[in-house]
Amino acid sequence: MIEGQIIRYYRQKLGLTLEQLGKGICTLAYLSKIELGQTIYSSEIVELLSNRLNIDIKNEVNLFKNTKDSLNRWQKAIFMQNMKEVEELKEELEKNPYLHSTEFAPFYQLLRAKYYILKKEYEKSYTILRSVEKEYPVLPQYEKNLQLHVWGIYYTSIYDTSNSNNKNLALNILKKINMDEYKTPEYYYNLAEAYHLVQNKMMAYVYAEKALVHFKEMNNLVMMLEAEALMLAQIQNDQHADFEKIVESYKSLIHLCDLLHEPDKKVSLLGNLSNLFYSRKDYIRAQEIVQDALEIVDKKSIRYVRQLRNYLVICLEGNLMKKTEMLKIAQHGLLTAKKLDNLLLQKAFKMLIYRIEENIEQYYKYIELDALPYFQSMKYSMWINKYAKELYSHYIDTEQYEKVAKMSNILVEVN
Repeated sequence: MIEGQIIRYYRQKLGLTLEQLGKGICTLAYLSKIELGQTIYSSEIVELLSNRLNIDIKNEVNLFKNTKDSLNRWQKAIFMQNMKEVEELKEELEKNPYLHSTEFAPFYQLLRAKYYILKKEYEKSYTILRSVEKEYPVLPQYEKNLQLHVWGIYYTSIYDTSNSNNKNLALNILKKINMDEYKTPEYYYNLAEAYHLVQNKMMAYVYAEKALVHFKEMNNLVMMLEAEALMLAQIQNDQHADFEKIVESYKSLIHLCDLLHEPDKKVSLLGNLSNLFYSRKDYIRAQEIVQDALEIVDKKSIRYVRQLRNYLVICLEGNLMKKTEMLKIAQHGLLTAKKLDNLLLQKAFKMLIYRIEENIEQYYKYIELDALPYFQSMKYSMWINKYAKELYSHYIDTEQYEKVAKMSNILVEVN
């Protein structure tokens, strides 16, 4: 019962014992049952207890009842990525006295974790999620599913922006959610993202399409854009797909990003479109598109360094730039990767520099002794597959058959 929770909150806030609050009003045992909602009580007793606590119980009951509605509105605003409303509701909720020590506390904390993921403040999100695990080992079923959902979103998010090495983790967590109890359409999109990370294109497409249906019903343009972009990524390299149609679809989504003022999403789409032209050896078109992305993206971010590397690979393979210019850009990329403490990109740029310098012997030696062992230790399957294949071909050409066998075993394991 609501009055009991309110009385307990203010009693604890004032540092009163059950005996101190109930003295002259009711017994300790009876007051305990009132607070726990285990007994029927009169309005007169509630009034006496409220007066002793110096609170207006009617106002407090209304605030308490409105708390759940405010939390639900904040959850929806976060999902819709309506940042003005998100921030306004956050400020409103921070003034609510019931969000830290009542039944609302775990729900509120999980939404805070999700908020910080949206803001790309991943360390804060992680700290909150760990705190919830510690403080609330047993959660109501909805909050338990929400907890799994937020963890899943967290791991898909940091995989794209850090040295995270377990791309299966997000999928394994999200698959634990019981959708019969947790009817949240956003979950389908995050599940699609997780399948995309493990390169299961069919399941990623299926769940992205399922999410898109719900986003259209909700008129959520931002998430519609995200779902359609994810669907395109699954089919863009399909030899049976209509190439021109895919290109036009990308252009439409990029234009929508401009209308919605979503530069981060535009960078992702430009990257995908560039890769599409690169895969067809249309290096000039691929280069132009990456240049557009580089103009938008934060120059101190991991995404910038990744786009810069992609730009150099295109220029190198398309012979679009002088060696001295490429080396200058590559050294800048390596320095930025070091500042960001991203070992993966540091090694990627070191390999790229050897290629630009045409120092092929040192290139293969670096892959063998440094880069590939690192990729294996971090379980970067895509990178392992790419560079083990390169070494395999190199060892065939140089008749190093024992090493051929070693690379063959690595490729079997990773695939």
